[in-house]
Amino acid sequence: MSLPPILFGGILPVREDERPSVRRLIRSGGKTSTPWRFELDEDGWYELVERLRDDPITFMGLWCDGVRIHALFSENIPGGDSRLRPLMASLVPDGPRYRGLSSVRSAASSFERMIHDLWGVEAMEAVDVRPLIDHGAWSANAPLSARAVPSLGVVASFVFETPDPAVTDRGMILPYGPATGGMEGPVHHRLGVIGGRIRSVETAGGFAHRGVTARMVGMTPAAAVELAGRISATATVAHQWTLCMAVEQALGVMVPPTAQCMRAVLAEIERIHTHLTWLARTAQAARADLVMGRLYRARETLARLCASVLGKRLLVDTIIPGGVLLSARPAEGAELGLSAAMVRLADEIAAFEEREFPEIRALWLESAGLMEMLSGAGYVSREEAATLALGGPVGRACGRGLDMRESCDAYGTVSLRTPVLTQGDALARSLIRFDDIAESLRLLAAFARELEDHKNEGPGEVCAPVPAVLERVEGYGAVEGPSGPVCHCVAMQEGRIAQVFVADPAAILSMTLEKVLSGARWEEFDVVRCSFGVSAAAADL
Repeated sequence: MSLPPILFGGILPVREDERPSVRRLIRSGGKTSTPWRFELDEDGWYELVERLRDDPITFMGLWCDGVRIHALFSENIPGGDSRLRPLMASLVPDGPRYRGLSSVRSAASSFERMIHDLWGVEAMEAVDVRPLIDHGAWSANAPLSARAVPSLGVVASFVFETPDPAVTDRGMILPYGPATGGMEGPVHHRLGVIGGRIRSVETAGGFAHRGVTARMVGMTPAAAVELAGRISATATVAHQWTLCMAVEQALGVMVPPTAQCMRAVLAEIERIHTHLTWLARTAQAARADLVMGRLYRARETLARLCASVLGKRLLVDTIIPGGVLLSARPAEGAELGLSAAMVRLADEIAAFEEREFPEIRALWLESAGLMEMLSGAGYVSREEAATLALGGPVGRACGRGLDMRESCDAYGTVSLRTPVLTQGDALARSLIRFDDIAESLRLLAAFARELEDHKNEGPGEVCAPVPAVLERVEGYGAVEGPSGPVCHCVAMQEGRIAQVFVADPAAILSMTLEKVLSGARWEEFDVVRCSFGVSAAAADL
């Protein structure tokens, strides 16, 4: 029997948790010139990891600049405002080791592996210590570190775990990639299969690593933005917009509302193009050739419309620091003002809703074999999606409605309806992509009406001046890309890039794909892989 406590001389005080929240803990660290970045000592960093066990703060990324380890979080409440509210903790590690975050934030694993490969700084208590991009082919170990040493010059090899004894006894090891002759990115999957089902999966990447962030250091903002457009072919606009946003935030640049609207138009066109690409590849993997053909034809129609109005089939290099630039003449030779060109392009693509899109979607839904193969394949639970903070079509197919467009200034004048499903399988991810396309088409029509008042502006660019600031400044940016949130943090000094961090959803999606393939049927492998839409180049950077 539980008896109430006996009180002498007053009310029994309620003991509160003496440990501060992650937000308070980070803010108790040393202040820097950046209001959202704080310096922690070793004890503070240790306590940070401990507090992350039960604190719901959103983890965004982890990286190294050669001196410090940086952990980026967003202060927004999960399920609330989707705007990035950055809070960064920085640590100068005492030696080549630091306490890793992957034991309490599994999404940190790929970042820890990248840091170790490039900088030689080891994450203690890491859940995965496999090389991510360095497989022994580089001329130096930890090439970005001041302690870099020449490698032994051995032939590149992959370090795979010892196969499951059950696989070696009763099954087989099936390698897939990295070069298959198809359109997929260079990734090596090692599958352990028993009785037609995948029992174990190991993924080796790094073949597409180009040292993008290291190459950006020392560049002007314009040159860095141009390189950012080469991070991923399926998210060129997203990455260029995000890096521009980070530079503009650091320098205090106010982008004209017309340019913001145009950026949103370009982002929605890219979203449609990317979704059509992954839907077509999913149909191809499921051998639904008729559906695949219609989807590729629709993508070609979209590319031709862009070429006829903007002079380029792809939208790379249309977003610049301060605004939007149209440098090429339309293929038809007509001189259109930039706003008029955007209105025309948005109107013509929005008309796709009435012409082809309903037929393609109906054809997809009526393909019984395709629907049967997708249903239940590659299931991701809501709990797993929440643990990894998944966004984009994969996260929204699991019931997570996070969409950074909801809090983006460029979308402030239009109503946004974010599609969400709860089944979590390949079918749900495909249906989310169709719903996303429909919503993008509706948004394009709304943006066209908004830009009508600016049709008489001359050709060229809609851009705010970008000042040359000599002192060190830091900024951040986040945009909802076709596969989920894209985030960039940048430090500038003397008008050039001093540091840059890039977070693309491809790294987290690759981790998730590796997990969900375990237990899948062998024939589902390609379908599940394509339904995730992972860019190998964006994962490897």
